[in-house]
Amino acid sequence: MRKQLRWAALLALVTAVPLTAQEDPVALVVRVQGDVQIRHGGATSAASQGSRLAVGDEVIPASGARAILITRTGANQVITEATTIEEPRAGGNPDLFARAISTLAQAASADARSAGGRQGMIRPIPGEPVLVAPRNELTISGTRPTFSWIAVDGATGYTIQVRNTGGGPPMRFQVTGTEWTFPGSETELQAGAGYAWTVAPTGGRPTREQQFKVIDSEDQELLTTTLGEIRAMGLDPMGDGLFLTAVILRDLELYYDAAKALEGVEKAGDMSADLYLLKGEILNVLGHEEEARKAFDKADALMR
Repeated sequence: MRKQLRWAALLALVTAVPLTAQEDPVALVVRVQGDVQIRHGGATSAASQGSRLAVGDEVIPASGARAILITRTGANQVITEATTIEEPRAGGNPDLFARAISTLAQAASADARSAGGRQGMIRPIPGEPVLVAPRNELTISGTRPTFSWIAVDGATGYTIQVRNTGGGPPMRFQVTGTEWTFPGSETELQAGAGYAWTVAPTGGRPTREQQFKVIDSEDQELLTTTLGEIRAMGLDPMGDGLFLTAVILRDLELYYDAAKALEGVEKAGDMSADLYLLKGEILNVLGHEEEARKAFDKADALMR
């Protein structure tokens, strides 16, 4: 309910407040296939995922190319020939558009580059198995998460401890390597619950705990519904709709899942300045300071 109220306020802002073309778009490019250009105010530039469009902008695909848009009324629009953007008619669920625009705007904000500093960066400590993920009290989407940490030189194994912060005895496991998935032989972690975990090298002291939360049933249902809305647009959430999936995962503060989705977008060669800004913001929150800086630098280079 909390997120629904926030999105309702964002939707009212997007649909009612007169802003500039970039601040108040009527459509958003969610997929580009081939050479597609956008003409805005006499200037022409290449279309990319995340491009915002105002009434009067022209979308100009080359032969065989196309662009897929989502409008602020929630409709999808496939453009295969030169088209002038008009005020959109009623469509599907406008919340999806409002959430996408809000998420991209947050990633482009001035404070996005320093967000991770408040969350806690991953910094190697000699002799200590520094916890990499999950951390920073972030929410994960699975009830059998994968834990990872930085190795301790000479360690032959590790003890990992996971405990419910709401109470109950801790669970301890003997593992090797620096990545471990919560086993299927154990009762899955509780939806909506908070957990703390730590790791100790064999014969050594445990590192400081990190905390995380398992997604609750309300947000899980909302995620499932939203992915269904992407499919209803004729897009595969894990394929040509992966950009929207990444944006929605970030909006739900599922940063680990959003980062993985953006990895898929980047592998497909579809990253734009907007998406590098989003990647940088997400990596900052996850604690990956150097990687976040590189993403922001790539965004800056594309915007020159």
